[in-house]
Amino acid sequence: MAQAAASTCEICTGGPGEHYCQQCDQLFCGNCKLSHLRTKSCKKHTFGSGRDINQEEKLLCTDHKESFLFYCQDCDTPVCRICSVEKHSRHLMTDLTKSTKKLRSELAKDIELKEISSRQNVNTIEKYTKAYREEVKAVIKTITEEGSYWKKLIDNKVEDFVKLVQDEEQKALQNMSALTKIYRKDFENCQQLQKNIKEMESIADVLLLKKLKKLRIDVDNIELQQDPESSSVSYRNKKRLGTEIDSLFGELQFKEGKALMAKTENQLKTRSKDSQKIYKYECKHCGNEQISTNEPITSKHGYNMYVLNL
Repeated sequence: MAQAAASTCEICTGGPGEHYCQQCDQLFCGNCKLSHLRTKSCKKHTFGSGRDINQEEKLLCTDHKESFLFYCQDCDTPVCRICSVEKHSRHLMTDLTKSTKKLRSELAKDIELKEISSRQNVNTIEKYTKAYREEVKAVIKTITEEGSYWKKLIDNKVEDFVKLVQDEEQKALQNMSALTKIYRKDFENCQQLQKNIKEMESIADVLLLKKLKKLRIDVDNIELQQDPESSSVSYRNKKRLGTEIDSLFGELQFKEGKALMAKTENQLKTRSKDSQKIYKYECKHCGNEQISTNEPITSKHGYNMYVLNL
């Protein structure tokens, strides 16, 4: 049964894999296909287009119409009985079924290990997340309680200041009220003496002299208080510094989990760097070609290696 093609280009791993090369058994995007056909040894390769590419149609060798029996590890491709003698006689060959079964087993084991590791990472992150959120709650509670403590002290201090000012105000007002009564009494006595003097204008001098002497005694008996002093109150602000409030509180410390983020960024950079170069291997004996995005393999003997600049 036909299967859907891979969604990405197997060469640059960035574009959509819409073109299937029958000879290389690989998926190409539009740009990689053009670059592939510009290569002298690949100009006659044929492609199948469309997203529903049937890669299982290549079940028989196109040269000999025979089934594939072996897997050439040097060329990384399945070969038939005749090709193993004519084109791959000096290559390292293994049974195709056994190689496929071995590869499938290795991949299944690798996937299982990665699945277990991923699940453990998820559980660890969930554990870290729960612990971190509890730490955040505890820190917020501590900061709030500390703020409430200082706020209460400040409110009490303000209340004490206000009460002290109000108490002093009552004392000053009572003193001013008492002085007002004394000065008002002297004022009224003086008014009465002035009235008495006016009433003596029609009295004979002999009697007037006697009355004036008596009035003198009354005037002398009036002892005026010194000029009253004004009460006052003031408040002088201290010079406020922006760091004063900071000195009342503790110190916050944050530890960010950057290790995983840094690793992910390095992986992205590595993938980006690898995708910039494409390597083509050509067998010196049979002329078979292999295109890969991996770095050149130094132990791969019997091959000519080329770099395709796309």
